[in-house]
Amino acid sequence: MANRKEYHLMRQSVHLTDYQRSMLIGTLLGDGSLVETTSKKNLRLKIEYCDAQRDYVFWKYECLKSFVLTPPKFQIRNRSWMFKTISHPEFTMLGDLFYEKRRKIVPVEIMILLKDPLSLAVWFMDDGSKNRNDGLILNTQCFTNNETKRLKNCLSTNFGIDHVSLQKDKSGWRLYVQSASSGHMTQVMKPYVLPCLTYKLISPVETTRRPRRLIS
Repeated sequence: MANRKEYHLMRQSVHLTDYQRSMLIGTLLGDGSLVETTSKKNLRLKIEYCDAQRDYVFWKYECLKSFVLTPPKFQIRNRSWMFKTISHPEFTMLGDLFYEKRRKIVPVEIMILLKDPLSLAVWFMDDGSKNRNDGLILNTQCFTNNETKRLKNCLSTNFGIDHVSLQKDKSGWRLYVQSASSGHMTQVMKPYVLPCLTYKLISPVETTRRPRRLIS
């Protein structure tokens, strides 16, 4: 366990690389949460997935290792793996973009933020699946209709994924990438999708989404 001085020096010495930032953009569109600390001065990132996604958790840990004091730990209560980063001003800046009144949002700047294949692949690995008609689904139910449209426009402009529709289900709106564009999207993401998650590109997967909020 680092003491307060070591913690302070660590916070001053580390900064997000382009690779880490890209991974974080996809994570914040997906299942990652920015968490308040006791002091509430800066935010930190919380990553938690079920036991079946252990390899994915450790991949994210390796990506963010420079911001993490302890490796992922197994949570017996819900059979999940979890780790948290240190609090840091750069996470706080991302929180200002991705949260509004404690609710996760799609920033108006998303066209600038979501612009490379790694971000797209991480978002898909978090929230994506394939359906029985060869289309791809992005579970965006925690976002509003207008925010989901914002993501749809970003997919078209930044990645050339043009055949995308909004689908309504009982919990909100999700993005459906039609078969006319799903092959192109797959090729864009494929170099970055982890072996443990390539099944999402191959066979139909049922997923459920719940709203993500800023938590303390």
